[in-house]
Amino acid sequence: LALKEALLAFALDNIEDGEEQNPDLTQPGDPVRPGTLREEAEEAELLADSRTGLLRLLRTSDFDVRKARDLAVTCCKWRASVKPWSIGPELIPVALPSGMWRFGGHTKAGMPIVLVDVAKWAPADYRYGLDEYIRYVAYFMEGAIGRMGPGVEQICMICSMAGWTSEMMQPLAVRCASKLLYIWQNIYPERMGAIFLCNATQAFQGYFFRILRPWMSHRFLSNIHFVGSNLRETLFKHIDPSQLPAHIGLTPVGGTHEEHDVPWRSVPDELDAFIADLGGVDCLPSASDGLNAITMPCSTEIKGDASATNTGDIDLLIGKTQILEVMLFENTLTIDWHITGDLHGVVFGYKVCSPGILGQRIHKEGSLDVADGACSPASAGCITGTLDLVGHKWAGCKLQLTLYNSYSRSDCKTLAFSVGVEAK
Repeated sequence: LALKEALLAFALDNIEDGEEQNPDLTQPGDPVRPGTLREEAEEAELLADSRTGLLRLLRTSDFDVRKARDLAVTCCKWRASVKPWSIGPELIPVALPSGMWRFGGHTKAGMPIVLVDVAKWAPADYRYGLDEYIRYVAYFMEGAIGRMGPGVEQICMICSMAGWTSEMMQPLAVRCASKLLYIWQNIYPERMGAIFLCNATQAFQGYFFRILRPWMSHRFLSNIHFVGSNLRETLFKHIDPSQLPAHIGLTPVGGTHEEHDVPWRSVPDELDAFIADLGGVDCLPSASDGLNAITMPCSTEIKGDASATNTGDIDLLIGKTQILEVMLFENTLTIDWHITGDLHGVVFGYKVCSPGILGQRIHKEGSLDVADGACSPASAGCITGTLDLVGHKWAGCKLQLTLYNSYSRSDCKTLAFSVGVEAK
């Protein structure tokens, strides 16, 4: 109620201060620029009437009303600026026909699916640069939300990472990626239910993803799942094969649906055509009981014999210890870790150890206070570190990442982790 009142007060202030004017329609080539005060007020009134929208803002702000209000105002200003509901192909003339993003079917939980072929990503070719990419993302987010049935609040994204190249790590690409994360986490908070990164290359996992990780909240990071050899098994657990094509770009997924068309109409026209083909709004799949979220098994034991990125959650009880273990092999080159969340009161340490006759033998250990810079300070909002195994004979040993919760206002806090492995 307090958040709703704060939004309505923001809307009222804008209406009183705003001038009576009809905003100009966005024309091709126009930059993304601030909307009028009246447009911001209209967005605030719409959001204030959305109970689920307010709840998403409160959850992502840990039910801090002031933070949720600030995030809501940011969202309203952004929507008034970008005008995602009115984006047409003329505003995204290169990005849209590229076919990099397409609308798919629905998961078993009723989530609309967005398919992404990274091999077709060429931001340097966009006619309108970063603004075109921002509108491209908004186009698909609005279209996916319009495909949600009763009780559905989240989107499932499946990305074919095959075809990722170093050209996709240029400055403009990094700016696009940072904007994408900003939009997902601040403009559409808690809309991304699951992001499957399929067949990710080592260049992406070992370099680009590590650049992006600091921009991800622990809530968002826990929704990212790297999928490799068990791709079909993982996807079919949550998605019926009839909702997927045989291939997503260069990645075979084994679906039975014909290839989804590249959208070519405006957001409302594309949605109207989809609803008509479906047979009406009543035919949209509703949320399934027990399947409202996509969860992945989280293992605290990781094998270091193959290059991969492992993500998941850790529940840390007060006065209890949790350990992430990485098995080291002869071909293991480096291990890096990134742990985020509420780190107040969390004690961290790591060690490389092996079983010995008289007990555990420790080859290397450290903590947040180590001088060699293996770990970042917890005050930075994350715990990061890298272990280089080159020149060490640690095959058969274990790397243990130990977390201890010495203090918390709640009985349990949830942290998100990402452990990267580079192997020959």
